[in-house]
Amino acid sequence: MTLLLRKVNKTTDKHLLVVDDLAHMRYMLHGMLKKNGYNNLTVVESGNSVLKEMALHPADLVITDWLMPNMDGIELLKKIKSDPKLFLTAVLMITGVDETDKIRYATEEGVDGLLVKPVSENALMQNVMQTLEKKDAPKTEFENQVIEMRRLKLSKRYRQALDLGCKILKVRNSRQVTLMMCECLYRLQEYEKAMSMMAETGEANRTSEQLNLLGKIHLGLGQHSQGIVALENAAQMNPLNSDMKIDLAAGYYTAGRSEEAEQAAKGIIASNPTDLNLVNIAQIYLDQNEMDKAGYLLNQTVDPIKETVRVFNNYAVALRRAGRLEDAANIYSKCLKVNPDWDVLYYNLAVLHMKNKNMKEAFAALTKALKLNPNNELANDLLAQYNA
Repeated sequence: MTLLLRKVNKTTDKHLLVVDDLAHMRYMLHGMLKKNGYNNLTVVESGNSVLKEMALHPADLVITDWLMPNMDGIELLKKIKSDPKLFLTAVLMITGVDETDKIRYATEEGVDGLLVKPVSENALMQNVMQTLEKKDAPKTEFENQVIEMRRLKLSKRYRQALDLGCKILKVRNSRQVTLMMCECLYRLQEYEKAMSMMAETGEANRTSEQLNLLGKIHLGLGQHSQGIVALENAAQMNPLNSDMKIDLAAGYYTAGRSEEAEQAAKGIIASNPTDLNLVNIAQIYLDQNEMDKAGYLLNQTVDPIKETVRVFNNYAVALRRAGRLEDAANIYSKCLKVNPDWDVLYYNLAVLHMKNKNMKEAFAALTKALKLNPNNELANDLLAQYNA
């Protein structure tokens, strides 16, 4: 039986953002949506472009392909769902294969809908309408409290999130709330409390995400064997999740199992990694003082985003300390093009200029750093040394 499409109000103002690296897919999806009354459309060709667009014009629904270069659809989903300003945005994912592993992965990351190619107009419109209706459905008081707790957690206001979580649990038991509290405690490095709360959730039906968190809590407690087992189980349960494999590689290093760590890292590097994968592995190498390995991976990235600038900055600091001042300056130049409003970059650039005896440039960089953040203590101290 063929489902009949519901007529869409031609004046709908819902903002839909479509992303696909293939021009013919962008054209097809745009045509289907336009035909059915969705006139407020933005079409882009990369995940990075989505994030830039949403910083200026929030979307009601993002429709993304899964398989894209540099930043794939699942990484875009993660970025949206981990942003305190964007996490309520609905995301509809299009994938080429209907696989259990893909469904599990996308579901754990909070996807709002999945479509399998080839995409028919009827299937697309049914999914778009259902996803938007679910997004706009009235929320209960409990649901609103959970949303606010998630917003606090994503904003790194962990204490406030914990306080709200305690209030919610006094009224209603919630595994979801308990697990968010576990993560907050982990972020605050209160590992004993996090472990105690994790135990309250029970061992049955744990997702790979929960096992991964459990593994990191064990490592925080110095319980390396238990931590590695949990991280390995998480990676096996969700084999498509490169982030969990990266966490496992870092865990091996923490446990002093360097050979296994290197093997895990090489496995990810050999499996067509995205830019974000490369950057995250590079940070692991920087933590191990493997500067050249980190630099090799960072040089392979194509389309850096603001969130990755921190790792490039760490690499530039390592270069400066190694006396490779010109290389460090080049990295800072690239960083400032991606994130020109981060005071830390200007402070580190000032340190570099002072090391090169370029005092005028150092003063200009310090001035810029303090203009962006007057409370930057390191910049204030360096300026005091400059004026002394």
